Amino acid sequence: MDLITGIIFLILFIIIMVFAFSMGLLSPYIGRKEIVSIVLIGFVLGAIGGYFFIYPIYEENPYVIGNTQGLFTMDSEVINLNIPSTSNISDITNDIKNLKGVNSVTTNGFELETGFIRNETKVYVEDYLRSDPEIESFKVTNSSVSVDLKNDASSTTTLGSLVNWLSNKAGVGSEFAYVHIKVSVNANDVSDVRDYIKENGYTIISIEGPVQDTIHYLNDHLLPNYVIMFITGLVGVAVAIAGVFVEPLTKFTRKFKKNKQEKRKRRYRR
Repeated sequence: MDLITGIIFLILFIIIMVFAFSMGLLSPYIGRKEIVSIVLIGFVLGAIGGYFFIYPIYEENPYVIGNTQGLFTMDSEVINLNIPSTSNISDITNDIKNLKGVNSVTTNGFELETGFIRNETKVYVEDYLRSDPEIESFKVTNSSVSVDLKNDASSTTTLGSLVNWLSNKAGVGSEFAYVHIKVSVNANDVSDVRDYIKENGYTIISIEGPVQDTIHYLNDHLLPNYVIMFITGLVGVAVAIAGVFVEPLTKFTRKFKKNKQEKRKRRYRR
């Protein structure tokens, strides 16, 4: 939700509260016995306004707070994504590097989907991967091989060597592969970079960092919408009751001022 939409939603909720207040103002004309109905209407109006206008704003609070945190702390976030190995990895990483707010782009591994790998062949594959000094960690299943590299090494080179070795030495065919890309981004530019990545059809695996931790924490602790509806319903009740007591309060104020003026006149006469 953008700022303008949030302001519009807030204005609409205020308009609903004005209507609840107006219902309270009508109490002298519809009878004091109907105050219960006015209070009930105030609660319903507040709850409806809370559901349609306040809760959507409330849902955005984690992102607003997270972006504010990024603005003042200058934190960096990491976007992890997968790019098909058949793509021009070099061109893609260069394009992402040139985006505003991107600090670095590294290729830190890949995931290869393979034909069936028998259990005895898995041991053979693991021994091969363990002997490669560029590989930090790996995981071999019956249908895939995942590799994490130690440094910003050439993932495509390591992937190509593995594909050839699997075919020639292990008798395992390769189907398709994704290269893991790690993008370090200024926290306030994450949304723009994320949108660019999605528009180009790349798969985002995760977004990590202090700001994202804050957003995830706040999202996990958001109040349910029915609680927000109950709270805004009580606000509607308070506004409706305020409308009910406006006229008596106005009469009391006028009478008080009138009595005060009469007392002053009596003093002057003396």
